[in-house]
Amino acid sequence: MTLIGVCLGSSDWQRWSSKQAEAELKCYRRYGVNAIFAEADQYSRDVIQIAHDNDLRFIGALSCFNNNDALAGNPELRPICRDGRRRPRMNWYVGITPSYQTYAQSRLNILKNIAKTYQLDGIWLDFIRWPLHWEQELRDDTPAPLESSFDKHTLKRFADYADIEIPAGATAEQADWILRNIKDKWIDYKCWIIAGFVARSRMIVDEYLDGKPLGLDIVPAKSPQREHLLGQRLDELSAHADCFSPMLYHHVLGFSPDWMTETLNDLAAETDKPLVPFVQVDAFSKNSEAFPAREWEEILNLVLSHERTAGLIAFTGEMLHANERGHSLGNLLRR
Repeated sequence: MTLIGVCLGSSDWQRWSSKQAEAELKCYRRYGVNAIFAEADQYSRDVIQIAHDNDLRFIGALSCFNNNDALAGNPELRPICRDGRRRPRMNWYVGITPSYQTYAQSRLNILKNIAKTYQLDGIWLDFIRWPLHWEQELRDDTPAPLESSFDKHTLKRFADYADIEIPAGATAEQADWILRNIKDKWIDYKCWIIAGFVARSRMIVDEYLDGKPLGLDIVPAKSPQREHLLGQRLDELSAHADCFSPMLYHHVLGFSPDWMTETLNDLAAETDKPLVPFVQVDAFSKNSEAFPAREWEEILNLVLSHERTAGLIAFTGEMLHANERGHSLGNLLRR
């Protein structure tokens, strides 16, 4: 079955009464939606049950390495850039360094708790990457993306992993030495950290949600940039994930819909797993100009007609209620 999902912000659905949930979910069903995606550390059993009563799957999501509250409590988690400075805050985003085992385990503990507690129809891992505010840093009109993290803990783990000794010196000097002399090992290490977290997540899903899918949110960077900056190597991750969800937010990146097809083709060449991309429903901020209805319909057609896609996820789901977006989706699916 083609997966037609909507990603809902927790600030909305967590406030719903049972009556509101019934009305909202019935509306999404009329749009042709068959799956709700919701990211939280806790869920409402009532909302999940109402979704199931309306023939909707309810899929949970875990925010892996993005947590500003955790950063406030433990500044060591903040990524260190190549120049030795802390990664700056970009809008709402900083990111968490994935190499800290204690923090990673705390997120896996949350995953275990939601998997064993709620009747979820799958789990998607969000922010399953090394830090990058890709919506800003991958634009053509911005400087080169910042790489991280070169903190002491991460470098020590890397030295143990690669069985090498990093020359003493300032952080910037050590980072330059790594990227000049053993860059391939550094990239392998970053991919190993991410794949290890996904492998442990797979074990949890298999134990508590047997038969349910594990999906990964994928940054739409091209290989090898995706491996280098983010640690997302699809052929390794394919051993643990059931599908990949590239975040094809063309409008926020300033790209045309044709870029979405190119990105899907690139990803399809790297994995045999199905692709269920996120698509941008409309402009993300009031300061951005909305794209026209015909462009929304073009997006839907090109994604759903791609030979390797198994559906899509509308981001954000709430935007389907405006500008006839939801009705356009429903009409297309009925055709």
